[in-house]
Amino acid sequence: MAGDQNYSAALGREQFSTVLLGRVTTRTWSQTAPQVATVPKSSTHPGRFHTVQHLTAQPTQVLLITDDEAAAWAAATETEEG
Repeated sequence: MAGDQNYSAALGREQFSTVLLGRVTTRTWSQTAPQVATVPKSSTHPGRFHTVQHLTAQPTQVLLITDDEAAAWAAATETEEG
């Protein structure tokens, strides 16, 4: 399915409780989250996307880190918990 630009709106509604959308067109919004009345403005800021649950879309920011940074963070978290 790599490279396939088609997305089934039915699949998104029936299989996923949460849909994540970032930097997509208005058409993609209307196909994947038709329950959201007003399409949020997209952001070009790296790591920003919208989390869609039920009738709402919330802006969300994720951390953009390298594999090494993630491994270091996970190791530090394990030592703090242990």
